[in-house]
Amino acid sequence: MRTKAIGATLALALLITACGADAGGPQLPEDRDTPVLRVTSEGGFAPVEFILGQGPRYTLMADGRLIHEGPVIAIYPGPLLPNYLVTRISDDQMKQVLELVDKIGLPEMDDEVDDTFASIVADANTEVVRYWDAGGVEHSYSVYALGLEPSENPATQAFSELLVELDRLAASGDAEPFEGERVRVVAGIGFIDAEFEDVRDWALEDTNLDAWVTYPNDWKCQVYGPEVLEVFADASQATQWVNPDPASDQPLKLVARPLHPGEPDCHNQ
Repeated sequence: MRTKAIGATLALALLITACGADAGGPQLPEDRDTPVLRVTSEGGFAPVEFILGQGPRYTLMADGRLIHEGPVIAIYPGPLLPNYLVTRISDDQMKQVLELVDKIGLPEMDDEVDDTFASIVADANTEVVRYWDAGGVEHSYSVYALGLEPSENPATQAFSELLVELDRLAASGDAEPFEGERVRVVAGIGFIDAEFEDVRDWALEDTNLDAWVTYPNDWKCQVYGPEVLEVFADASQATQWVNPDPASDQPLKLVARPLHPGEPDCHNQ
């Protein structure tokens, strides 16, 4: 009995030691169907519909699914819907990603920003990486004009390394089309390109845009299920839609894309 008790005590001690060794570093949440990492490009000088339609560069799920945008056809106007793909990474590859998360210092950050080059670079994007720890707490690090100027900030250098690694992982695995459970549709008065004029009848059953979420710029947002993707399958970035409001003769620009897991239905105001 004494021998068994000593063995059990030793096993428990080893378990506590192993858990404590990783306590300060990145850890995956127990629910593997949740995001652990997301990278987005935000801000910059671009048309409003581009900004409203822009999705994450990467979303890494705790189960190893890496959601990313695939090759984009080099034509204008391109397809309305983005070419989202999903690649599954291995446990070892996940470990490498988490080591870079730790190198950035994300587990110890709340919401830190590196805007070193804001005074010398105009109209650049801000790259944002978000990490969710084992308790679901969000940690974020933002860098203005990442990669446009050499940085001496170790966290920013590690962020650049993380992007290179995610690019490599996205290109190296077998990718499949990403099928989201929610589709965000944003509507507003857009720019009509006379050279590519394509005005179509309103194709959504919902015609009361007053019930949609309204942004400060008067664009409106609504979320649908994946079945709505059929409406936009052959639409382009230049497609316009007849306004469902009979009092308006201005066609609407629609921006639509599947949402990544964990994204809010409409943009945070």
